[in-house]
Amino acid sequence: MQIIRRLDAMKHDQTAKRQKRTFEQFGIPVCEVTYVQGSDEYVFVRFRPYERSCFDDIDLVAIEVYDCLYDLQHTF
Repeated sequence: MQIIRRLDAMKHDQTAKRQKRTFEQFGIPVCEVTYVQGSDEYVFVRFRPYERSCFDDIDLVAIEVYDCLYDLQHTF
C-alpha cells in the first residue's frame, strides 16, 4: 500500500509537470518512477539491470517497484 500511496501522491501533486520518486531498499536506490502529467503516464527505470518502461496504469508500476524491492531484499 505504501508504494501505491507514493505513486498516487505523484499523480495528485500539481506543483510540477513531472514528479520523480526514487525507491530504495536498505538505503540502496533500486528504481525510479517519474510521473508525466501531460501524458498521464509513469516512466519506470530499474537501475540494476538497467531497464526503462512506460505505463499508464498505477497498478502495473506498483508491481514493478515491488518486484525491484523484493529482488534486492532476497538477494542478501
